[in-house]
Amino acid sequence: KLRRFKERLEALTGVEITAERLKAAIELCNRERELFRGISLKRRAEPCPLPGREFMDLHHASYLLDKEIMIGRLEETLRGLDEPRHEVIGPRVMLTGSTLARGDFKAPDLVIEAGGRIVVEEFAEGLRPYWFEVDMEGDPLAALAEAYFMRRVPPAWFRPGRERLDFLVDLARDFNVDGVVWYQLMFRESYKIESGFFPDILRRETGLSMLVLESDYDDGETGAMRTRIETYMQTIGR
Repeated sequence: KLRRFKERLEALTGVEITAERLKAAIELCNRERELFRGISLKRRAEPCPLPGREFMDLHHASYLLDKEIMIGRLEETLRGLDEPRHEVIGPRVMLTGSTLARGDFKAPDLVIEAGGRIVVEEFAEGLRPYWFEVDMEGDPLAALAEAYFMRRVPPAWFRPGRERLDFLVDLARDFNVDGVVWYQLMFRESYKIESGFFPDILRRETGLSMLVLESDYDDGETGAMRTRIETYMQTIGR
C-alpha cells in the first residue's frame, strides 16, 4: 500500500520520491522524534521542568512548522530544561485518551486550573508519534511500514489490546504520577470501551485512580467537567 501511495503521490506532484530523498526525510523526522523524547523524559523529574500546556503547544506546532525550524526550537527547549525552575506544588497527572486536537484545550486547562501538573500526554497528539524511530537501514518504505504498524505505540483498536494497556501502566509508573485523567471524544468507541475496564487494571497494577471525561466539543459541558476535575484533584492531591 505504501508503494501504491508513493506512486500516486509522484503522479500528483510530478516529483520523484527516490530512496535517497526518503532516507533524508526519515533521518530528519527521527531527529525530531529524538528531541521530543528527550524533552518528555526530562519531565519525569520533580519538579517537572516543562508544564503540560507548554509541551502541548510545542507538539501541535510541529504539525505546521518546517522540520528544520522545529528541530532548532526543540534543541533550544531541551537545553533550557536544565536551568533551575521554581517548584510548583500539585498532583502529577498523566493525560490520556483518544484525541487532543489543536485548539481543544478544555480538559487540560481545567486540570491545570484545579492545581494539577500534567507531566505526560499519551495521545496521537502526545507521545505516540515520537516514542519510536524509523530504521535507517535497508528499504525505506519497508522501514516506514515496520515502524508505523509494528513499533508505534499501539492505539485502542490494535490487537492484542493488552500491549497498549501495559504501556499506559508503565508510563504512569515511570513518570511517577498521582492520577490519570482519561479524555475521550464521544465518537471514539474503541477508547470508550477501554475506559470501562482500564481503571480496574490501573488500580490493581499501580494503586492509582482514573477520572474518565467525555466530550463532544460542547461549551455547555465545561461547568460539570470543571467540578469533576476539581474534586479529583483534591482526591489525589499530595
